[in-house]
Amino acid sequence: MSGIAAIIHFDGGVTGPGQIEAMTAAMAYRGPDGTSHRTLGSVAMGHCQLHTTAESLEETQPLANEDDSLILIMDGWLSNWLELREDLLARGAVLRTRSDAELVLRAYEAWGDQCPAHIDGEFAFVIWDGRRGEAYIARDHAGLRPLHYHWDGARLVVGSDIAAVLAGPDVPQVPNLGMAAEIAAGDWISADETVWQGVLRGIPARWMRFGQSGVTSGEYWSPPLEVSLKYQTDEEYFAHYRAMFADCVRRCSRTHLPMAAAVSGGLDSSAIFAMAHDLLRRGELPAPEVKGYTYQTPAGDPSDELGYARDVADHVGASVEEAPLFLPELDWFKARIAADRDAAPYPNTAMAGNLGRTLVRDGCRILLNGEGGDEWLTGKWFYYAEQLRAGDWRSFFRSWRDDSAVYGRLRASRLALRYGAAYCLPQWFRSWVGKRRISAATDDAHWLSPELQSLLTQRRAAGTGIQFRGIANLARRAMYMELQQSFGRIVRDHLSRQSAQLGFDLRYPMFSRQFIEFAFATPERLRLRGGVTKFIHRKSLADLLPDSVANRTSKGEFSLAFAKHLGNTTVLTNELLTATVLNNWPSRVLSPQGVGQLYQRYLDAPAGEKPIWELWGAFMCANVFLPTDAALGRELTNGEL
Repeated sequence: MSGIAAIIHFDGGVTGPGQIEAMTAAMAYRGPDGTSHRTLGSVAMGHCQLHTTAESLEETQPLANEDDSLILIMDGWLSNWLELREDLLARGAVLRTRSDAELVLRAYEAWGDQCPAHIDGEFAFVIWDGRRGEAYIARDHAGLRPLHYHWDGARLVVGSDIAAVLAGPDVPQVPNLGMAAEIAAGDWISADETVWQGVLRGIPARWMRFGQSGVTSGEYWSPPLEVSLKYQTDEEYFAHYRAMFADCVRRCSRTHLPMAAAVSGGLDSSAIFAMAHDLLRRGELPAPEVKGYTYQTPAGDPSDELGYARDVADHVGASVEEAPLFLPELDWFKARIAADRDAAPYPNTAMAGNLGRTLVRDGCRILLNGEGGDEWLTGKWFYYAEQLRAGDWRSFFRSWRDDSAVYGRLRASRLALRYGAAYCLPQWFRSWVGKRRISAATDDAHWLSPELQSLLTQRRAAGTGIQFRGIANLARRAMYMELQQSFGRIVRDHLSRQSAQLGFDLRYPMFSRQFIEFAFATPERLRLRGGVTKFIHRKSLADLLPDSVANRTSKGEFSLAFAKHLGNTTVLTNELLTATVLNNWPSRVLSPQGVGQLYQRYLDAPAGEKPIWELWGAFMCANVFLPTDAALGRELTNGEL
């Protein structure tokens, strides 16, 4: 993944020597193919380049138009590259190269604020508009590319990574106690905050314009919130899904180098790998080769999916490289915190390190993953409410019959009542019940300090999800809340940074705009039917997958990555409770007695119910705001991540 950096003054100031260079140096791993800078009066921009497509070989950023009135820096790629190119040419645009950056620059010339609505893919970009004396930034629909910024009313500092923004001139480095509370509680609420006050995340699907008069912003995309795609038969939905899925995989595969695909052995990544090979055989894949990669896990552990991955390889007729899990020591995580100036990656995220190194060694620069399948395909029992609202009694009773065959009539009737008839009750009654549930769910996290418990309570009250209640279709509401989930966005930022540090580009076919829109526009019964999740996915792609995967109901879990560190008291006694740091930071955020109780809960709870996220959050908060020593992270080069 490439990297972008910008310093823009609106008060007549100028960027000092070495300041933009310091920002790109803080994320030098994003520029294995070179780093470029440009300063024009009060504007300084930098770009770290990673070539992943043949078209990217033609681009040079920062990229300006003919009279330097517009200057762009961009991280990302476009999935509608060909369609956008044809549209712009038809409008008389002059395209000097085939690069995606050129298309974005010309799209801004053509549509201004609404240009992201015409751009599809994974992107984050900044445009300096000298004609208006304003800066324009935008982020893709799902936040698949990172974008961070600091704005003080007179100066804008933008960077792909938090460390890059903090390396900007005079950016305050004040700990954000509210985010510390969210991290330590494992309860991510804020949509745009980071662990530092005033360093913010760009909101997905939004553009922002900065100038002397302040900030304006707008949303350029949202998914359809009511079912709109209606076919007469399941087979028509299956055919549409298969064609759509193939198109998403095809568009994400554009590269001039071998394409890598993660093959966990689950339904989603396995289907992407199989579809990529099917497209390659038909001559429709925009990549010269497909390589599969999976985890080499301990036999018998709940994380062990090797048997499934090998079944997929045999079914497709291709090999899958097996890479051992990367399970580093705690010092590695502390060094990552120091280098990234952010919360540490979760252990089950960091474990992909060896897999990433292996695919880069093999000449790959992009990796397709299966993230998004759980979010948009799992389904919930809200199909009962959906069918009642539509007056479709025939489908309602068919759903009840299918569920009865799996769960028994009593439970099926309860599901129909809870997820169907209950939502025909008066709105005032449902709102009252919702408020009671929210109140019951906001108990204080007893392992936090009193100050942080108070902050967390305030944040929970402000982020209760009331804004989603206006979405009448309950299945769409659930997916919309998933799309807006803060934790998922932050994890994708961590994944972006980690893949960049390893030297490759992570892509998300099942998080594409096309895929999400299909999910929102189709009936819930296609996702969950008779207890079978991802129903449409299984039926549409059955021939591409071995029976062991197509009929799989289990899912791998990687608690062993946490157990390596949380399975002994050293983590708590040495790292959380007795660490001597600036301002005695751990005692400001954690309660020693509460942490001890939390750890005892970890020891006593059965597998699958252990508070691993909360314990890891406590560890991160005990370390994330320590006095920064860049030397701690200096040796974490691409090859040592």
